[in-house]
Amino acid sequence: MLNLKNNSFHGGIPYGLEHLPCLRVIDVSIPTDLFQHRRVQVISLAFNKLGGEMWKGPWYVPELRVLNMGNNSLTGIIPPSVNFSLSGNRISGNIPKDIGNIVSNLKFLSVSNHKISGCIPSNICQLRELQVLSISFNNITGEIPRNIGCLSKLEEFYIGDNPIKGTIPASLANISILQYVSCKRNCLEGPIPPELGKLSNLRQLGFGHNYNLIGQIPDAIFNISSLERIAVNFNNLSGKLPGTTGTIPTTLGNLHELRGLFLHSNQLTNEPREHELQFFNSLADCRMLQYLEVGSNPLNGVLPNSIGNLSSTTEVVRLADAHISGFIPANTGNIIGLIILDFQNNNLMGNIPAEIGKLKQLQGLFLQYNKFQGHIPEAVCHLSNLVKSFLQVNELYGQIPECIGNLSMLQDLY
Repeated sequence: MLNLKNNSFHGGIPYGLEHLPCLRVIDVSIPTDLFQHRRVQVISLAFNKLGGEMWKGPWYVPELRVLNMGNNSLTGIIPPSVNFSLSGNRISGNIPKDIGNIVSNLKFLSVSNHKISGCIPSNICQLRELQVLSISFNNITGEIPRNIGCLSKLEEFYIGDNPIKGTIPASLANISILQYVSCKRNCLEGPIPPELGKLSNLRQLGFGHNYNLIGQIPDAIFNISSLERIAVNFNNLSGKLPGTTGTIPTTLGNLHELRGLFLHSNQLTNEPREHELQFFNSLADCRMLQYLEVGSNPLNGVLPNSIGNLSSTTEVVRLADAHISGFIPANTGNIIGLIILDFQNNNLMGNIPAEIGKLKQLQGLFLQYNKFQGHIPEAVCHLSNLVKSFLQVNELYGQIPECIGNLSMLQDLY
């Protein structure tokens, strides 16, 4: 054992300690007076193997801007006055109710993945310098403070995976520099405020898995050109998905940074006067698109030829259980970056196009529970990366191509 605690060392731990083959324990405990230092501004002890409880005594660090002790094995309660990142430890307790009075210069608050309970303090607006608020994966209850929009310097807002209830405050739209909003797997309800369309710097918007959000997705959301990801899946949102009006207008093509569109498991529909799913026309202009998931909605339309114009960066297309009929356009084979193609549980018919064989990166092909006819095309044998192929409950006939036996990656064939 090498015990060096309660000293005034400076500098790093010497590399020469590696030559002590019998050494089992190095104890360089954090000196408690460190948390009562009136001039210290940054304490960073992250990614070590620190254990034990957080300092329970009084904290007096008026100049502290950053306390990063993440990814250790610390336990205990949240200290009452810190600008901190404690993610990856096992901290419990409440966020101090007077946090706004104690550390008004706080810029970074990260206490994700703990056992923290209580509510978001109502005086959080006193943290006027706050840039990052990350409290996901806890047991925080209550509502999002109505005045949350007063955090004018906030750039990242993560409160997902907490039983937070109530409605989404329209005041969020007042934070003009906000870039990331993640409120997934909460208990939020009501509509998505149309005012959020004013967040011109927004990059990611996540309200998925709340189940009780209702109404339409505001049109203005699709005018935010900086948006990379929209996730409002698993809610009760309604409205239409036409090419010119309704929930997803043609301006969707203005989202040149869009990488993920997650709208599945809602009540979104197609424009009744439209036969084809025209929103694919605007998606063709989203050249960064990777994930398109709009299944489990009563879309009631047919796939347009413009589906083949999706960017080659598109990796996942999921339109399962979407009341889609008609045929798979042959130019679907143009989406050469596809890894997952999921059209299961629809009313698609006709032959499976041989052009599917052009999707060399495809790993998952899910066409089950449709009305496909004819033979399985031998072009499927060109899918050398195929892992799962589900074709059951269709009207296919004939023999299974023998060359499928050459697909060395294939694990599931139904």
